[in-house]
Amino acid sequence: MNKKLLRVMFVVMICISLALMATQSWAATGVTFYQDINYGGANYTLGAGNYDVNQLQAAGIPNDWMSSLRVPSGYTVTVYQHWNFTGTAWTFTSDTSWVGSECNDQMSSVKITYNGGGGSNSIYSVSPSSIPAPSGSGVLTFRVLNGTNGAYSDSQIYWGILGINPANGRWSYLDLNGNLQPISNALNDAPGRLTKNGINYANIYYTISQKQWISIPRITSGRMYLSVGTPCYIKTYDTGFAGPDINNPTDPNRNIYFDFVEFTIDATGYHGNTTRVDGFGFPIQHRLVNRVGNYDRTVGEYESETRSGLFSKYQNEVPAAFKHLGTLQSPYRIVAPIHGNFKVGGSSANYFAGYSGYSTQDILLGTGPLAQNASTCAAINRHVYTQSNWNNVADYYKAAPANYYAKFWHDHSISGLAYGFCYDDVNGQASYLEVGDPKGLIIRVAW
Repeated sequence: MNKKLLRVMFVVMICISLALMATQSWAATGVTFYQDINYGGANYTLGAGNYDVNQLQAAGIPNDWMSSLRVPSGYTVTVYQHWNFTGTAWTFTSDTSWVGSECNDQMSSVKITYNGGGGSNSIYSVSPSSIPAPSGSGVLTFRVLNGTNGAYSDSQIYWGILGINPANGRWSYLDLNGNLQPISNALNDAPGRLTKNGINYANIYYTISQKQWISIPRITSGRMYLSVGTPCYIKTYDTGFAGPDINNPTDPNRNIYFDFVEFTIDATGYHGNTTRVDGFGFPIQHRLVNRVGNYDRTVGEYESETRSGLFSKYQNEVPAAFKHLGTLQSPYRIVAPIHGNFKVGGSSANYFAGYSGYSTQDILLGTGPLAQNASTCAAINRHVYTQSNWNNVADYYKAAPANYYAKFWHDHSISGLAYGFCYDDVNGQASYLEVGDPKGLIIRVAW
C-alpha cells in the first residue's frame, strides 16, 4: 500500500472519529433543535420532559421556530403546532435534517420522552401510569431511584425528609407511612438513634430498599436529605434542626457523601428544586409528573454524567481561581465559591473588585445591599451587569469576573438549568419544578 493511500485512509479515519465524537457529545445530552435546515443556525438542547411555549422561551427557544433536529437513540419527540400541546402534532424518533414545510417554524410546545440507554434505573423508565395514588393526607407520592450503577445497593442509599407541618406549625420528619412526625430534642436519644464519635443523633432516615413509593402530605420548607453508605447525622430540636455544616471541620457529615432537594407542597401544588448553591455531592435528577398528564419535566445533571466524570470536567473547564473548589473537600464534594478562597481573607476575596462596586461575598451570598436586589446580584454573577439586557442568556458568563462555578453546573445540567447561586432563579435559569396538581415525584441518586 503506497504512502499517499495510507495518508488518505488516516485522514478518513480521523474524520470518522471526529464525527463520532461530535455525535456522542450531543447524544449524551438530549434532543438538539436547530434554527435552520441541515442542523444549521442557532441550536438548543433539551432533556426529556414536556415544554410549553413559556418553558421553551425560558430555555432560549423562540415561539414558532425550528427547522431540523437531532434525536439520539431512545428518544421520541412530539412537536405541537400550538401552545399547551394542541394543534397538529409531528413525531420524530431519529435525526431529521428538514422537518418539512408543514412543521417548519411551527413549534409552540413539545414533548420529549426517553426510553432507552438508561435501563430500568433511568429516571425516565418510570411510567406516569405506574405512579400510585397517595394514601391518607398525602398530596403526591415519591420514589428514590438507585442510579449508582452498582456502586451502592438499595439498602445503602438513604433518604430523610424534614420540614414544617402546616397543620400545626411543628418541625417534623416524614415516616415511611407518609405521616409527619414532630421532631424534638428527645428524638436524639430515642431508641434506634444514630451515634457518631460518641454523640447521639436523631434517626429519621430510611433506605430505598424499604419501600418503593411513599406519600407526602403538605409540607413547608421541606428538605430531602440523600446520602450513600451511611445516613446523615443531624441534631433535632423542639424548634428545628441543625443540618450539615460543611464549613465546620468537626461536623459529622464532612466525611459523608450527601446531597439534598428542597421543596414545599401547599394548596397551590408542588414547588421544588435541586441545588448547587452550597456544593455538589453527587449527580441528582429530579422529575415531577402531574395528574392531568400535561406536565412531565426533569431537571438536574444529565444521566450521562458520572460523579467522577464531573469532578474531572470541573478541573478541566473552570478558570484557575475556581479549581480548588473541586479539591478542598474531595472526595466528598465540590464546594461553592463562598466556602473556598472567595470568602473574607481568602486569595480570591476581592475577585469581583472593580466590576460592580459590591463586595465579592455579598455577590456570592446575595447579602448586604444585594439582599433585596436579586436581578442585580444575578447580573453580576453572570457578568452582564454592564450591559443593558440582563435577560439575554446567550451573553451569560462570557467574560471574567463571573461565577464560573455556577456556569459549570448550567453546562452539565438538563436544559441548562441549575441553581448555581442564591438568585439563579432570576430569568428562569434555576433547576426548579412546580405544578398545581402533582401526581408523582421521582428522585434519582446517581454516581
